[in-house]
Amino acid sequence: MIFKKSKYLNITIYIFLILIAFLSRYYLFEDRNSWHDEWHSIYVSDPNISNEETFLRYYGDKGDYILSEYYPSLYLFILKYFFKLFGYVDDNGRLLSLIFGVLTIPIAMYLTNALKKGVDYIFVGLLISFNLFLTWQSIEIRAHSILAAVSLINIILFYKILEKKKFFIYLSYFFTSIFLLSLWPLAGSIFFGKTIYLIKDYMINKKKNIIIFLLFCLILIFYVLLNIDYLKYNLARDSHYTSLYDSFFYNYHFRSFFGSKILGGIFLIIFSVFLIKNLKNLFLKHRKEDLLVYIILSSYFLPLMYTLFRASIMSPKYVIFIIPLILIWILINIESKNFQFIKICLVLISMIFFIFNINNSPIDRPPTKEVLKKLSDHEVNLILTNEADVFNNYLKTKKIIIENEIKILKINDTIPNNFEKYWFLCLNNVLHVIGDAGLLSNNPKVDDKCLDAGPKTQFHEIFPRISNIQDFYIRRFEKTFPKK
Repeated sequence: MIFKKSKYLNITIYIFLILIAFLSRYYLFEDRNSWHDEWHSIYVSDPNISNEETFLRYYGDKGDYILSEYYPSLYLFILKYFFKLFGYVDDNGRLLSLIFGVLTIPIAMYLTNALKKGVDYIFVGLLISFNLFLTWQSIEIRAHSILAAVSLINIILFYKILEKKKFFIYLSYFFTSIFLLSLWPLAGSIFFGKTIYLIKDYMINKKKNIIIFLLFCLILIFYVLLNIDYLKYNLARDSHYTSLYDSFFYNYHFRSFFGSKILGGIFLIIFSVFLIKNLKNLFLKHRKEDLLVYIILSSYFLPLMYTLFRASIMSPKYVIFIIPLILIWILINIESKNFQFIKICLVLISMIFFIFNINNSPIDRPPTKEVLKKLSDHEVNLILTNEADVFNNYLKTKKIIIENEIKILKINDTIPNNFEKYWFLCLNNVLHVIGDAGLLSNNPKVDDKCLDAGPKTQFHEIFPRISNIQDFYIRRFEKTFPKK
């Protein structure tokens, strides 16, 4: 450690890094658009419907077409009650992720300090704050940021029950574990890593840890009982959204984890070098930080086995919780070798890549906020679409729609008599569906659905149509008045 930190300096450092983490994530917050996964999260989590209706939507009853979810419903109910408290606005769902995305930093710093007192946790905080993947995920309306934060808490509590045999800690660990697994079943790899850690502790130090093994069994039993419907529904599936690409076997998600091929390659090389150097110790010695490696390796092994023998679940988002563990483990090894220069270089390189790539999220989202702002500038008060209920509901949760009291209807709905004009909004050649072929620069053909939805008989179209906004095709209509 570079200098001895007082209690008050520690608090100041935590606050400063939390502020950095918040600002680095909030920078993208206002201009962030959602894509279809998030539209579904918002639709299912409607706070104005019953819990029974929430489950129906979760299992596929989403209006015009069916898309059931693969992840558990727990996050959607958390989101639903967050909306109920703070308002059914899509950006409030983003706020929930932002909160946990920021909390990941101090929790990871605390874990680092608990593992190795000599490791400068400031660098861990900086590396996580400027991690592009964690930043992008912190403003998605999905469970991934909550997963990362709760996983770290669960690992901290695991170390606590090894050190202090107190009932309250056992109880906290039990409920946190049930919550974590119910939030994301792939977090089971964390417990697989813990099991390896305990077995090695027995083999080297002859510690039996029988109570902890019994606790693991109890956690598994309660998890299965509480999630039996989800497990039966999903284990029967033999397909999934994600695919196993050949590139996985030489980049191991690091390209995604660090937001670029170059930065991912740097961290993969460093991690691999330290892993090879520590192979002997991982088998013959028992160190606290070894748990991180077992969890990391388990989080590759178990999804890969399930993918090969059942259905592909090889997405970096599904194991997002290992990113802080990778960074902590790398920093512990750098500190043990006193490679201060490498540590500083990693932070500086991460900051440079962060600054130049923060706006280059790998997933292109329809620029809904830009479109609605354009329509709002024309003082529109009625929008018609021929899209599914999921997208229409998403529009209704936009702040600009709510504040301007803009009504959203489907093309076949009856237009109230008090409306003299409307705008027809159509999703056209959306990039997340057809890829680069839908880029405006490639002059894609207008989708038939955007042309077939003809005007109402009492309205006539005002030209020109707006076709120069990516992913959207917009038409304007005004009421036709009889000539006097």
